[in-house]
Amino acid sequence: MDIAGIRLKNPVMPASGTFGSGQEYSGFVDLNQLGAVVTKGVSCVPWEGNPAPRIMETASGMINAVGLQNPGIDVFIERDLPFLRQFDTKVIVNICG
Repeated sequence: MDIAGIRLKNPVMPASGTFGSGQEYSGFVDLNQLGAVVTKGVSCVPWEGNPAPRIMETASGMINAVGLQNPGIDVFIERDLPFLRQFDTKVIVNICG
């Protein structure tokens, strides 16, 4: 399967923000079986996100306003990218601004 000229072995990939940067779910999901890992949002500088409460349950689901909390690109490059490179899958980084 091709998306924008990038060859994926299959179309299965987690939605951004639901899978962290992959390490959080690697004990439950074989990342080698995914077409790609889509990371949570990564910004140029660390973002604390919104103050609590961040999640509100409703009658038909939930509303969240986490605020794109993330450690920033430097931590992502040092910590998360080396972890992801050990797997035979593409990595799609969600960059937020």
